[in-house]
Amino acid sequence: MVSARITPRTTSRTARLIPALARGAGAALLAFLVGALWLVALARPASAHTIGGAGPTNYHTTLTGDPAVPGVRLSVVENGNRVRLVATAGFPILVEGYEKEPYLRLDTRGVWENRRSSATYLNASRTGDDPGPADVVDPSAPPDWVRVSAAQGGRVEAFWHDHRVHWMGSADPPAVRAAPDQRHRIQDWSVPLTANGRQAVYTGTLEWIPGPSPLPWAAGTVAVLAGTAALGLLRQARWPLAAVLAGLVAVDATHSALVAAANANGRLDAFVWGNAVQIAVWAGALAGAVLIVRRSPTGLYLAVSAGLLIAVLGGVPDLGVFVRSGTPVVGPVLVVRVVTAVTLGAGAGLGLAVWLTLRRQPEMSVSSGAPEVPGVSGVSVP
Repeated sequence: MVSARITPRTTSRTARLIPALARGAGAALLAFLVGALWLVALARPASAHTIGGAGPTNYHTTLTGDPAVPGVRLSVVENGNRVRLVATAGFPILVEGYEKEPYLRLDTRGVWENRRSSATYLNASRTGDDPGPADVVDPSAPPDWVRVSAAQGGRVEAFWHDHRVHWMGSADPPAVRAAPDQRHRIQDWSVPLTANGRQAVYTGTLEWIPGPSPLPWAAGTVAVLAGTAALGLLRQARWPLAAVLAGLVAVDATHSALVAAANANGRLDAFVWGNAVQIAVWAGALAGAVLIVRRSPTGLYLAVSAGLLIAVLGGVPDLGVFVRSGTPVVGPVLVVRVVTAVTLGAGAGLGLAVWLTLRRQPEMSVSSGAPEVPGVSGVSVP
């Protein structure tokens, strides 16, 4: 039988190795933070919490006139960002473009776009800044149909940025500029189509609804920040810190799910790809919560990194909800304001809480020692 014996020399070598590994972990976490922030800088602004470029706004689109065509339903989705047309009957369906030319065709095979229509190119984005190739676009020419999606079990569905239903100006209307704190009816809109030879016109309104004062929400954010930071003054802080960190992940994930659910198509894809960086941050945050509970100082560094990143990724892009009356999300905008205040306050507050903890007990720094390991002297989270 072979037995091993731990000598004082071996123990001493291990004791020197663990702080080195801990310092390496701290450096790795710093690299993770810098790398994630770099990805955020390269990404499109607020990509996770906007839909097709539409974010918080005071403009509201409402469908008021529905001709009730059997088997055909048109709706405004994503807070006026796009229009959805679903059909199970009434084929063929032709949607008019901006010059009364055929723009979309829905039939039993799927959805078709007319390459000759400028709407095909203008409606590809929220800004509508691409009129299409001049040698192709000709509203007076016979349609050149190209299928863009197939029917699904007798159901045909189309989505597009119809610029008749939302505000396209680079500046607010004169009435809004004159009295931005009042409600205004900006314009009436209509989307005409033909279903199996029957003409139908869907109508609605575009309104300006002023947003709230940001002061109560700013105060709420500061209150959450102060309450979270105060955890760093507790003698036994590990369980509260871990709970706040895990709760922050839950709040931010719920927020992202509400945004993805408002996406008219590809909700799961919108959640996964729209939150690719955040999903990695959530995993790091949960790992940090576990390490904090296990009294590892490395968990504190993960808490700082994850907290700040969640605040930057999940809170900063939605600051507009504090002053805007609407945003493309499932559920009331009040919920978005609350989760934004919590995300910003708790995310930044975790950084202050850890700073206070390390300031009171500098021996807990990763650079000063190692996580508590049985048989080896070190430091741990209280």
